[in-house]
Amino acid sequence: MQDTHSDARPTPSPSKRRRPQGLWIALALFIGGLIIMGAVVQASLSRTKAGGSGELPQPRAVEPAAAPSPAELSNSFRQVAKDVKPAVVNINIVEAVRRTPFFPGLGIPDDDGYGKQRGTGSGAIVTADGYIITNNHVVGKAEKIEVTLADGRKFKGERVGTDPETDIAVIKIDASALPTAVLGNSDSVEQGDWVLAIGSPFGLQQTITAGIISATGRDIPRASQFNRYLQTDASINPGNSGGPLVNMRGEVIGINTLIYSNSGGNEGVGFAIPSNLARRIYGELLQNGKMTRGYLGVGIRDLDSATADAIGLEVGAGVLVGDVRADGPAAKGGIKTGDVITAIDGNHVGTAAELTNTVSSTLVGKSVRVDYVREGKKLSTTVVLAERPPLERQANGEPGGGEARPSRLGLSVQTVTPALAEQLNLDIKSGAMVVRIRPGSSAAEVLNSGDVIHQVGRDRIQTADDLVRATESLKGGQEIALRIERSGSLLWVTISVD
Repeated sequence: MQDTHSDARPTPSPSKRRRPQGLWIALALFIGGLIIMGAVVQASLSRTKAGGSGELPQPRAVEPAAAPSPAELSNSFRQVAKDVKPAVVNINIVEAVRRTPFFPGLGIPDDDGYGKQRGTGSGAIVTADGYIITNNHVVGKAEKIEVTLADGRKFKGERVGTDPETDIAVIKIDASALPTAVLGNSDSVEQGDWVLAIGSPFGLQQTITAGIISATGRDIPRASQFNRYLQTDASINPGNSGGPLVNMRGEVIGINTLIYSNSGGNEGVGFAIPSNLARRIYGELLQNGKMTRGYLGVGIRDLDSATADAIGLEVGAGVLVGDVRADGPAAKGGIKTGDVITAIDGNHVGTAAELTNTVSSTLVGKSVRVDYVREGKKLSTTVVLAERPPLERQANGEPGGGEARPSRLGLSVQTVTPALAEQLNLDIKSGAMVVRIRPGSSAAEVLNSGDVIHQVGRDRIQTADDLVRATESLKGGQEIALRIERSGSLLWVTISVD
C-alpha cells in the first residue's frame, strides 16, 4: 500500500498561515515610523541651524567669479596710464595776497602791502586745441597760470571761466593737436569699481595711484550744494586737485577736488566731482564764462519727524520753508515762512537737496509752478525764477554783504551787514560770518556755518577782508585762537592752520 503522505508537507491551518504575514506588516510599519521620525528630527535640526537657537545658517555654495590674475590687472593699469597720462597737465599759479603788518612774528609786507603766493594743481586736456578742465580753487584767483604738458612743454594758461559753487574751472592754452582725455558717464559708476587718480601730488608730476570707488552720490553741503561726489580710496594729496579720476576703460569719470584729512595728506577718503556735472559746467563756462542758476529765494530744510507730525505730513513729503528772501521770486509768488513746498513744475521734491538742484538747473527767467502746503491746505502758485546770487546773499537775503571770501583757515566768510546783525541778534554788530567750511579741515572740527568771527589772535575782525588779511600769511600747523559768536554766546576756539 502506497503511503500517500511520505513525501507530502503537512497542510497548515488557516491561523498558522496568517501569523507570519501579520509579523511582516508590523515590522514594515515599525521601520516606516523610524524613517518618518528621522525626517522630522532632521527638519527640526535644519530649522535650528537656520537661526532657531541663534546658530548661523550654512553658507550657500557659490561658483567663484573669474578674477583677473595679478599680471592681467597690472597690464590693465599700465594700459590706462599710457592712454590717459599724455592728456594730464601740471598747473603752477602765482597769485597776489595781502599781508598784514599787525600780526606778530609774520614779518613786514611789501611796500604796497601785497606779496606773492605760489600754488600747484593738475588738470585734464579735453579738446585738441587746448581747453583744460581743472578746479576753481586751483586757478580761480591766479594772476599767472603756467601749464606744463606731459612731454615737458610749457604754456601760458588763460582763465576761460570758473564756478566756485562746484569748484570747476576751465582754462585755455595756445596749442593744437594735443592729446585729450575722454569724459565718461559718471552715472554708470558703481561702488567697488577700480579707478586711477592721475596728477601732481606735492608737485610730483604724472603720478598715478589706484583704488576703488568707495561710495557714490556723497552729499557734502559744507563743500557744495550742487555736487554729489564720487568717493575713492585712490590716494589723493595736495596737488592732485583738478586732475582726473579714471575708470579702467581710460575714461575720466571724476575731477579730483577734496580730501578728508587730519594731517593734510591722504588718509584714504578722497572726493571727485562727477564727470557728467563737470561736462555740463564746462559747456556753460565755455559759452558764458560763468555758471548761471535758477533762484527761488527761500531758506529751506528737510522735514524732520517732529515737524512733520506737527503739521500733519510725512517725512519726505516736501521741504519746509524756513525763510523767504525779501523781494525774491518766492515772496513775489506769495510763498511764506512755514509753507511746505512739495513740487516744482509737477516734479516732487522731498528733500532740500532735491529742491535746490531742481531750481538751480532750471533756466533763469522761466515761470514754474510751485505746489505747497499751508496749514493743511494744498496750494499752488507761479514763480518766475531769478538768477541765483552769490553765496553770501543767499545766506542773509541782503545785498551788499560782499563776495564770500576764502581764507587760510579752510573756510569762506562774508561781512556781517547791519541787517544781518539784527537778524542774528548779535551782541557785536560786525564781524565775518562763516558761510562755507572745507571738509576735513581743522576748522570743520570746531566751527559751524553761521558762526560769526570777531577776533583772530589779537586782531579784531569787523569785515570779511579783515579776516582774510589776518590769516592769509599764517603758516601750516600754526595754532590760532578765534573769538566767535554762536547762538547768542561769545566763546573762544582754537584751530590749527592746515
